[in-house]
Amino acid sequence: MELSFGLVCGFCSGIFIVKGAKMIAFTLGGVFVLLQYLSINSVVRVDWTRIGGKFEQLFYRTDPLTGKKRPPTIGSLFNWLVNFLTTDFQPRASFLTGMVLGLRLG
Repeated sequence: MELSFGLVCGFCSGIFIVKGAKMIAFTLGGVFVLLQYLSINSVVRVDWTRIGGKFEQLFYRTDPLTGKKRPPTIGSLFNWLVNFLTTDFQPRASFLTGMVLGLRLG
């Protein structure tokens, strides 16, 4: 029972992540195209350097060994996501199997 429950929850989570990521990418891409269009037509002025700095503040982490800022890796994002989704969830292995399957098929 726990195996099938974890597998179904993981599969549904994987599909949700894929569909949500596509929606976010579509939205952010649309905002970027709109801002570029408005900028070219001199309607707005976009400070991409400032936006890049805000992005780094939000997502980059300081390396404890070198003290330099490092961008997140796919592995670190995946580890964070797995730890977030499986906190206090007993059928962790079947959940991960279902999530990977959902990510693959979604």
